[in-house]
Amino acid sequence: MKILLLLLSFVILLSSCCIEGKMDAAKQVVGEFKILREKETQKVSVLKSISDFKLGEARIDTTIQNRIIRRLVKFQETLLIPQGYAVVVDSLLQNKRAFRKNFKTLVLPLLDSLKFSNAAYGGRLKLYLMIEDGLNIANYQLFDLAAFFGPGKYEIPEEKSEIAVRSFSPIIDSVIRFAGKYDMPCTASLVILGFADGTGFSSSGPLFETLTGYIGRKDVTKEELNQKLSELRARELIAQLTRAFVTKAPSFKGMDKVFVEYIGQGKGETFPLPTIKDYMVDDTRRRIVLCYWAVLPD
Repeated sequence: MKILLLLLSFVILLSSCCIEGKMDAAKQVVGEFKILREKETQKVSVLKSISDFKLGEARIDTTIQNRIIRRLVKFQETLLIPQGYAVVVDSLLQNKRAFRKNFKTLVLPLLDSLKFSNAAYGGRLKLYLMIEDGLNIANYQLFDLAAFFGPGKYEIPEEKSEIAVRSFSPIIDSVIRFAGKYDMPCTASLVILGFADGTGFSSSGPLFETLTGYIGRKDVTKEELNQKLSELRARELIAQLTRAFVTKAPSFKGMDKVFVEYIGQGKGETFPLPTIKDYMVDDTRRRIVLCYWAVLPD
């Protein structure tokens, strides 16, 4: 009888030590997940702050910032499910009996999922680093509208087509180099913003007729006319940029992983750069195009 009692005590002790070991291992996995999640949360916060700063200095535009924020939110959402798993395991760790009872059916599968999430941290970090790298070099390229368009024109004449291609070539090269550096599925966003000064239009000229035709009515303000003119110019430049990119990009390795989107927006009489505080109504510094680009992980 004494021997049986001793054996029973030994089994109970061994079982207790075994479950303690499993609980310690579970605590380690959950603890690692919490540490990595906190690191990611801090990284996202920093990237959002950098994005806000760059937007304030017009080094990125709202389109690119929205795409950055959208991706950061998406990456964070991938942690919501494993975060719930961690909460469940944490609650079971508070009760040894419940932990033992649910170990095989519940705890083990949840720990496997948490381990997978922890192991994927390096891959997620690469995505954050790509966004940070892009923000660090983000800036605009400024073009004088006179380089492409004649006065009151919104179509690039044939003789200036080659100028447009040459002007956009450095931007295309930068996009291709950046995408090749990371060699992962990504989206390249090419944004052109067209601006106009605050001068009015003669209501008897052909340009007035063309613009009001696009707007769809004659009772328009000069702000509406300049808005439409800037939109048409941005659209024309996007068409030129698209042709230049489509011609050049296929000769570079890895471009099959890059989806390219072209975005043209007319900004009308909006002041182009917040760093310039003394814009005038007919200021030539307002008759410009700003070009932005960003390559972001998918």
